[in-house]
Amino acid sequence: MRRAARLFALVLAALAAAPGALAAPDLAAAAARLAEKMRADRRWLHANAELSLREFAGQGYLREQLAALPGVELVPGDWGTGLVALIRGGRPGPLVAWRADMDALPITEATGLAFACARRDTVSGGRETGVMHACGHDLHMAIGLGLARLASGLRAELPGTLMLVFQPAEEIGAGAMQLLAAGLFAEGRKPKSILALHVHPTLAVGQIGYCPGWATANVDGFLLTVKGDGGHGAYPHRGVDPVTLAAEIVIALQTLVAREIDVNHNAVISVGRIEGGAKSNVIPGEVLIEATVRSQDDSTRQALADKVKRRVNGLAAAAAAPAPLLEYYFGTAAGYNDPALTRQVIGVIERVLGPEAAQQYEPGLGGEDFAYYGREVPGFQFRLGTAPPGAAGAAASLHTPDYDPDEAALLVGLRVAAAAIWDQLERRD
Repeated sequence: MRRAARLFALVLAALAAAPGALAAPDLAAAAARLAEKMRADRRWLHANAELSLREFAGQGYLREQLAALPGVELVPGDWGTGLVALIRGGRPGPLVAWRADMDALPITEATGLAFACARRDTVSGGRETGVMHACGHDLHMAIGLGLARLASGLRAELPGTLMLVFQPAEEIGAGAMQLLAAGLFAEGRKPKSILALHVHPTLAVGQIGYCPGWATANVDGFLLTVKGDGGHGAYPHRGVDPVTLAAEIVIALQTLVAREIDVNHNAVISVGRIEGGAKSNVIPGEVLIEATVRSQDDSTRQALADKVKRRVNGLAAAAAAPAPLLEYYFGTAAGYNDPALTRQVIGVIERVLGPEAAQQYEPGLGGEDFAYYGREVPGFQFRLGTAPPGAAGAAASLHTPDYDPDEAALLVGLRVAAAAIWDQLERRD
C-alpha cells in the first residue's frame, strides 16, 4: 500500500514538473467577459483613425486604458507614436510578445456606420483625404487591449511575462524597424517568440488562416526615367523616342520574370505608373515608369534588382538613348512564419476552435513589416476571419472604403490570442 502511495506521489510530481502541467484558468470565460469592452474600444479607435506616424489620439487612448490596469508596466522609450507594455506573471516563465499595429489608411469611409471616421488629413503633395481603418488595425488594437485586460486580471496565474507591442506605421513599412532600432528587444526584453494576427475578409468568423515558412513578400520597387531627344511626332527617325523605348522596357520586365527567375521562387514586377508627353504629335524628352517588385527569398530579391538594371540599361543602349535614371529601392522585407512555432499555435487554435477552424493558405506577395520581428526571434502571424457566416470571400476587401468586418471576430481573436500566449509561456522548450 505504501509503495502504491509513493508511486502515486511520484506521478503527481512528474506531472507538476511537466510543461503546461498546471491547468490554465478558463481563458474562454475570461475573454467572454471582455467582449463588450473590446467592441467599445474598437468603435472608438475606428472613429478616431489616424495615418501612419500620426497616431497621437490612438496612442493617448491606449496609454490611458493600459495605465488603468493593475500590473501593467508602460515601458519608457523612444517609441514614437507607439507603446510598449509588460505584464509580469506571478509564476516564473519566459517572455512572449504580442504585436498590434495602429495606423489607418488615406481612404474616405463609405460604410455608413454610426461610428464611421469623419477625420480628414493631408498626404504628400498637400492632397486632402479621408482617413479610415480599412485594414482592420482597429480590431488589432482592440484585441491587444483585450489581451492586456485578460492578462492583468489573471497575472497571479500567468506563467511568465507578456510584452504588448502597439506598433505605429505598419502601412508604410516603417513602424517595426523604428521600434527595434529604439531598443524594443534590448535590456532583457528579447522574447522567446512573437505573435500577431491580421483580420481577413476571405475567412468566416471562427476561421483562422495560417502559412508556415515564407508568407509575405519583399516589397521593393523603382522609379525609372527613360531619356530621349524629343521632337516632332512626324519625324521620329530624327531622335530617340522615349515612349516606344518605355513600352519595350515594360514588356521586357515581364519577360525577365517569366524567363530569368526560377518558377519555384515567387516574383512579380508590376508597372503601376507610366507618365510622359502632353500632346499626340510631340515626342517628349523623357518618360517616367514606376513599378513594384515583389519576391520572397533574399537571393531572388537581389537577382531582380540586378536584372532590372541590366535590362533597362541594355535596352536604352540598343536604342542609342541617353543613359536612363534608375532609382531602385529595397522596401519591407518578406515575412517568415517559423514552422515550429506555427505548428504549436495551430495546435492551440484547433483545441480552442475545433480542428476545422485552421485553414492553410499559399504564400502571397503582399507586404507586412511584422517580418522584421521574425528576423530577430521566432515569429508567427495568422489571419483572423472577419466575414459573417456564409459570406467568406464575398465580403468587401481590405483597403476599400466599404470594409466592414463582423465584430464577432473580436472575441474569437482574443480567445485564440490568450490561449496561444498562455501556451507559449508554459512551454520550456
